[in-house]
Amino acid sequence: MSYDVFLVSALEDLDTAKLVARRLRALRFKVWLDQKQVDETFDAKDARDAMNSQSMLVLWSASAVKSDWVRAAAAVGNSRAGTLIEAALDKTIPYEPFRTHKRFTLDGLTSRKSPPAFADLIDELGRRQGRSDLREWNAFGAQDEDKRLDWLAAHPNDPLALNARKKRDKDLGIKPAPAREAIGAAALAAASLRGTLSAVAPAANVLSLARTNGAAPLASNGAIASATLADDALGFGTMMAVGAAIAAMLILAWVFRSQPASMAPGAMPAIANASMPVACPAGTVARSMLRVIEPGPIIDDTQPQIIDDTADQPG
Repeated sequence: MSYDVFLVSALEDLDTAKLVARRLRALRFKVWLDQKQVDETFDAKDARDAMNSQSMLVLWSASAVKSDWVRAAAAVGNSRAGTLIEAALDKTIPYEPFRTHKRFTLDGLTSRKSPPAFADLIDELGRRQGRSDLREWNAFGAQDEDKRLDWLAAHPNDPLALNARKKRDKDLGIKPAPAREAIGAAALAAASLRGTLSAVAPAANVLSLARTNGAAPLASNGAIASATLADDALGFGTMMAVGAAIAAMLILAWVFRSQPASMAPGAMPAIANASMPVACPAGTVARSMLRVIEPGPIIDDTQPQIIDDTADQPG
């Protein structure tokens, strides 16, 4: 994020720095201030924020000249031409190379009192931002409402006037107009959903014409209007397709559930070399269960048996 002012102060001067930041933010300056700073390390993030700021305001004091963080930040600001602005909270003179620089004296600054040099500081910051007459605005009191309105009318592009217009529209319930870039992106997205090159070309022509004339691309040759109709049709067709798929899944599930399970060969996958039992129809018995031992001669074991011993005697 970029800032208008990167505010630098010692930890001991943090309350005064907060007051300065509050005054500058009331004038619609974007101010960077680390209100939770607890150490004296000027790290890479601090350096990045300082480089992304248009101006750096250093508050010199007896504590600031001893702070490693303040000296490191001031060195970064001094390395960029036209960036560093210095202010003095007391009569302390900083070290070189800041000794000979101009400093705005803010000694005695309170929430209700502003030293004359504060107006000069505002003018300098405004000049770097391309803003004018901030000293006059800052001098208005609570009873100078008409003068404020005249000032805003005379500076319609100043951040103060833009903020006042935004508040007025919000009070009236007027929604801010969408940015030109957002409208262009929406038109491209609508055209791309149509799925044909014939729809993309008119939308591109609309955006090109809008960029040339500086107007928002609402509709041209029916491109955006037809893209909207195509979007509606696409959404309805998608819902119909999803509904049909769900209905087919339900029908298939009902059909397979209504069929009895079969244990016929090939009905189930083979598992290694195991054989699967075959189910028999109801009321029948497996053929293997009908097999019986073949009958042999009937032996009457109630009569004594006669043993022929001659059969074993040699001839």
